[in-house]
Amino acid sequence: METESTSAVRCLIIPMENLNVVVPSAAVAEIVPLNITDTDDNDKLMGTMQWRGVSVPVFSFEKLVTGEQPQYSRRSKVCVFYPWKGADKEQFFAIVSMHDPRSRLLTGDIESDDDSELDSSYIQTSFRYEDESAVVPDLMAISNAA
Repeated sequence: METESTSAVRCLIIPMENLNVVVPSAAVAEIVPLNITDTDDNDKLMGTMQWRGVSVPVFSFEKLVTGEQPQYSRRSKVCVFYPWKGADKEQFFAIVSMHDPRSRLLTGDIESDDDSELDSSYIQTSFRYEDESAVVPDLMAISNAA
């Protein structure tokens, strides 16, 4: 009898307007309500917010990928990400979520989504799980877009 070994990864499913973004839970410092304190003319950046005494750039993933800015609501949240190894210790960045992200333990039950029409330097890969499309963002590229 053969046993299949699968590795599970604890992730957050960040709901966007038209897709789901999957990130490792360990990369997220905190999830907070959307509260942009300063808007920005940068076409990649929505603006900045104050978080624990640090000014954090806030991105709309959809705007980065498609150029279209969705309408966010009072239910929208911001996922604040830790700085990368070697980056300034206060170089946090954030991505807006349409509403509360969901925690999920992803196993080997995912399949590549070769039919995905999304092509962006901000996407590492796309896949399907439980009949839903999802993308894994390039968090380093996003953090460097500010």
